[in-house]
Amino acid sequence: MTVPPIAKATLQAALINAASNVLAQGIKAYRADIPIEIDLESLAHFTTCAFITSPLGYLWLGSLEAWFPGRGESKKKNAMGEKKHDEQSQPALNVTNTLAKIVIDQSVGGAWNTALFIVTMGMLRGLSYDTIVEQIETDFWPIMLAGFKLWPLVSILNFTVVPADRRMLVGSLFGVVWAVYLSLMSG
Repeated sequence: MTVPPIAKATLQAALINAASNVLAQGIKAYRADIPIEIDLESLAHFTTCAFITSPLGYLWLGSLEAWFPGRGESKKKNAMGEKKHDEQSQPALNVTNTLAKIVIDQSVGGAWNTALFIVTMGMLRGLSYDTIVEQIETDFWPIMLAGFKLWPLVSILNFTVVPADRRMLVGSLFGVVWAVYLSLMSG
């Protein structure tokens, strides 16, 4: 039985997110010089959050690639001016589309991802609507600004080097650092 790519990407992201949360809890215990006791509720929240947000992230990356294809036909030509069909040549990078994807991913994608994280975690923790709105007002910009230190690099790497079907995994692996940051920030 073949697992659909969206399900595989979601499971990978959830497992990586869970490991990141455990790592963050270990860092907190180390800083406080106390033995680690895994907070299963926090672990469940972060893992559930990944199960909710990862399919949307997968669809987002797929949509960006469909709207702005990163690779076009190879521009290589032989001496006669005919297109050269070289088995090893990769289609040329569409720089305009790649830059568009990076900018849109960092602005629109980053904003909705940040808001979705805050709302999802608030709901999982049973917070009231007003408290969630307050958290968005206080946490949104600090998270976005912190994200600009990591995610543009990931977008550049993903949209220039990483094949489209591996982008979610690469994002999840970089997400280890990010999830530790969010775990430490969100308490």
